[in-house]
Amino acid sequence: MKVLLIPCGIGMGHTSRSVALAQKLEADGDEVLFASYGSGYQMLNEYSDYDVVKLPTIKFYGSSGELNFKHTALKSIDAPYIFLKSIYHESRIIKEFNPDVVVSDSHYSVPITCKVLGIPCVLVSNDLAPELKEVNQKDRTLEYLENGLQRFIKDVSRLCNSIIIPDIQNSYEVPAPIRHRVNFTGPILKMDTHLMASKMELRQRFGFGKSEKMVMATVGGSEFGNKLLKLLHQAAPDLDCDRIILVTGPQIKLDLESSPRIICKRFLGDIMEWMKLSDFLVSLAGHTTSMEIASLGIPSLMVPIENHPEQLKNAMKMKNYGIAHLENMGTLTSERLSENINHLLEDQDLKKNAEKTRNIFSRYNGTEDAVSIIRSCVETGDEFSD
Repeated sequence: MKVLLIPCGIGMGHTSRSVALAQKLEADGDEVLFASYGSGYQMLNEYSDYDVVKLPTIKFYGSSGELNFKHTALKSIDAPYIFLKSIYHESRIIKEFNPDVVVSDSHYSVPITCKVLGIPCVLVSNDLAPELKEVNQKDRTLEYLENGLQRFIKDVSRLCNSIIIPDIQNSYEVPAPIRHRVNFTGPILKMDTHLMASKMELRQRFGFGKSEKMVMATVGGSEFGNKLLKLLHQAAPDLDCDRIILVTGPQIKLDLESSPRIICKRFLGDIMEWMKLSDFLVSLAGHTTSMEIASLGIPSLMVPIENHPEQLKNAMKMKNYGIAHLENMGTLTSERLSENINHLLEDQDLKKNAEKTRNIFSRYNGTEDAVSIIRSCVETGDEFSD
């Protein structure tokens, strides 16, 4: 089976899920090809052995730590042109590679391209009804954009053979017209948490002491994590831990000074192992990172990108599980950050809830189930009609 994987290139979470699928597909003897842009393309091009084709870039705008949808809309006057250009590039790639199925992770031009070319399409998405405005926020412009985007995604989703939500059952409300296409598989992860080495085994492998207190921070690969990384670096002298691991992602260029205590990494292909060997995680609130935290059962502090409702939604879910504490990016200081981390490192309830959350998520094998759904679309020619 030949599979073309086209993840959204904003941040690294969508690409990480696609890589997890590619690993399983290749292990089963299937052939894969990637197409992406932005951080996704850079991650695949620089840090993997996969063949990847570059697509036209889609960008979001804002300051450090804050997303601005209005400014993004104003700067995206050429969005229809980019959209059509993307469809053109996708169609060329499909004609040249001739895949049996195309898997799109939140890149919504792909179902249209596949429908025109008569190629089965599987959509992977953790948010089929995205919100652009904060709760109780009154903004007619954002409300207009949000309604239009939700209608578009609902219509595009109906073109897909199957839709995969990489989260636990009923974790999201699914629009009624597409419910019959939706499968909740559980998290799509690059590593099977059931087969991973123990925390102590990982520490020994990577050269860390068994009793060292370790804090790790990861910000998902976009420039919106700059502020959090800077604050953590400033807070480092006041943290009650032995090691601090800062993972920036490929598109962040910060001059952060490393030391035996502060370890700076641009990219970690085995990031789940580094997460597991840590005692505490500090992160933004991307969906893939949230799923990794929940599946590994790591107590966390989550700092969503400001004005990013999806990240706030993800962080609130982790808070409701009791596995994470929530902080506001806009008002966060290095002093408050160090106080929070030091307190949460000793929070026994957080540790107990983290273990309970891990047990809930351990019932799923999302990567394997997602690949089975992809294969079924090819083998049975599953196609829905409305």
